[in-house]
Amino acid sequence: MPSTGREESMERRSFLRVAGGAVTAGAGSVLAGCTTSDNGANSEDTETATKTAPSQQQSGGELVVAMQSDIETLHPHKVAKTTDITMVENLGNSLYRVNSSGEIQPDLAAEMPTISDDGKTYTVPIREGVTFHEPYDRELTADDIVANYRRILDQDYGAYGRGNYVGTLVGDDIDPEETVRKTGEYEVTFELAEPYAPFLFKQASMSSFGWFTIVPMEAVDEHGSDFGAISNGVWSTGPFKYNPDESVSGSEYVFDRNPNYFKSDDQGNQLPYVDRVVYKPIPEASVRNTQLQSGDIHVSESVAATQISSVQSSSDVEVREKPSTARMSQWLNIVNYEPTSKKPVRKAMMHAMNREAIVQTKFDGHATVSDSLFPSWHWAYDDETAVTYDNDVDEAESLLADAGYEDGFDLKCEPENQPKYVDVATILQQQFKQVGIDMTVEPVSKTAAWEPINSGPASSDWHSLIGDYTWGFSADDYTYSTFHSEAAFNYTHYSNEEADQLMEEARHVTDRDERKDLYGEVQNIVTDDMPKLFQLWTNVIQGHRSSVRNFRVWPSAYMGFEDVWIDE
Repeated sequence: MPSTGREESMERRSFLRVAGGAVTAGAGSVLAGCTTSDNGANSEDTETATKTAPSQQQSGGELVVAMQSDIETLHPHKVAKTTDITMVENLGNSLYRVNSSGEIQPDLAAEMPTISDDGKTYTVPIREGVTFHEPYDRELTADDIVANYRRILDQDYGAYGRGNYVGTLVGDDIDPEETVRKTGEYEVTFELAEPYAPFLFKQASMSSFGWFTIVPMEAVDEHGSDFGAISNGVWSTGPFKYNPDESVSGSEYVFDRNPNYFKSDDQGNQLPYVDRVVYKPIPEASVRNTQLQSGDIHVSESVAATQISSVQSSSDVEVREKPSTARMSQWLNIVNYEPTSKKPVRKAMMHAMNREAIVQTKFDGHATVSDSLFPSWHWAYDDETAVTYDNDVDEAESLLADAGYEDGFDLKCEPENQPKYVDVATILQQQFKQVGIDMTVEPVSKTAAWEPINSGPASSDWHSLIGDYTWGFSADDYTYSTFHSEAAFNYTHYSNEEADQLMEEARHVTDRDERKDLYGEVQNIVTDDMPKLFQLWTNVIQGHRSSVRNFRVWPSAYMGFEDVWIDE
């Protein structure tokens, strides 16, 4: 019997503030159920707007979507920003995808894989009749899946997804020509070097940053470094195809309906419904709000928590909210700056923070305090193993004194230059001052904030930054990918041998109860060491016109438009 592929799926019981209609502070709900129709169309709960009665699906129209920032590339294998990823997720497909409820579903795969008893062999049937975008409009076969994976696994290619499979599909003495094989015209078999529990989630659309979107490799070879360039183009199999001729860099990016898309809805209507999606970078939240209320845009990627009431005061606007996979943290120099390289100092800083006050004052209650590696709705979360930190000024002062900093110390914080990060930094500045930590706040661009620690441990003149990082649904993302000493995204450069061993073991254990126990031990170690200061799990808050139907919110903040329509 094919695997259900849900070893990593989220628990449904405590996904906070997921509303069937307009969101109000404190509204409670759980994730909606979902199914997949035989033809592959997504038929999960539509979270239909409540202010007006739902209509029947309608085809046509132009959907205008406001994004928080401009884009850098549309190359699916090399995207890094949420804005870029959202666009990529609407122009291509992977073998599997995660729906807004966090469940794995077939996408280019015809069904869930057959998995061997030892957990090492995944046999994936490929959907027939899928074609690439013009002018590469030929049928996709198993050869394309193999070609994409082998290229992604080639270190010289520079694909970000390669790191997900080092040690399983590629690595020392592991040859991708043996681990990724065509076993039929429409069948691919993956032979893993070791059992790997998050195998499917690490490649699924709407969960893995679009890094395993299947593209015609002849287009990559033809266009070289221009593949995915905004002025050039990108081609895949998805519901929309990029139109570089009508796109204007920095202003709007046009995606036209793919008339040959392989999916249809439950009534047999071909997807997507809308004729065109136009993405517009609008960094200013107030401008996005105004244009949403006026009808100049249909969807806003982000609504500030403190502006929800104002935005949805319009009878024609809906605001939707869901707890996210993004944690706001204060990254510290734990390698080359002595105060923060000491664990007692980091613990003191945790106690000095009044995070609940930040939730209420800055986010109007639309966030939750982060006490663990995992958000509290995740199946791997265990509140009994996480070391937690209440706001306790006396304890903070005692820890600082024990570490030799009874008079405090100086700290520089360079938050990403967005209001939410700068405001949180300013609040923390006052909270830290109570225990003698003199923190200066110097906002910088996102690139400048991350540059000091992207390529290795920062020098002693860099102290900290405030930002957030968004993961998918896999427990491995929150552990190994973030805190393993050899992980590419371990920006703290944290190293704990015992934690490393536990995270490695958890990757290869397929029983979820056993994995939960292992992750509990990891949680205990990392939250005790606190290599970066956990602050908040921010909520995804997105707005749309009431005429926009079937709009759903993903915890990853990505947006899917293949089955969204405009009620006009």
